[in-house]
Amino acid sequence: MLIFIYDKETKRYMYPVSDYPDNYALPENATTVEPVDSNGAGLYNPTWNESTNSWDSLTEEEWKKKYIVPEVKPEPTEAEQLQAQQVVMIANLTKQVQDLQGAVKTLVLQNAVNKEEK
Repeated sequence: MLIFIYDKETKRYMYPVSDYPDNYALPENATTVEPVDSNGAGLYNPTWNESTNSWDSLTEEEWKKKYIVPEVKPEPTEAEQLQAQQVVMIANLTKQVQDLQGAVKTLVLQNAVNKEEK
């Protein structure tokens, strides 16, 4: 016989026992009622309800709030921080080179105009 064991104090589902002898009395903290919903799907954190002889369940949302830990983003390593600083420096240097190239172009044009005027 298949039985389902729950904690004596909290009534929370613990584990199934698939080969429990038919001629034995059920333990105090056991039932033959499977902890599934009406569609046969497992329950979230099933708890035995002695007054209704059924399993109570959390909703999926309640279960997620209770058990899912928010993902913690790891701190960047020292190497990653240095790499990020280098990327910023390269971007700044690239901008400076572009500015200088523009200034040189302007000076070359002014120099050419000045030579023509003489």
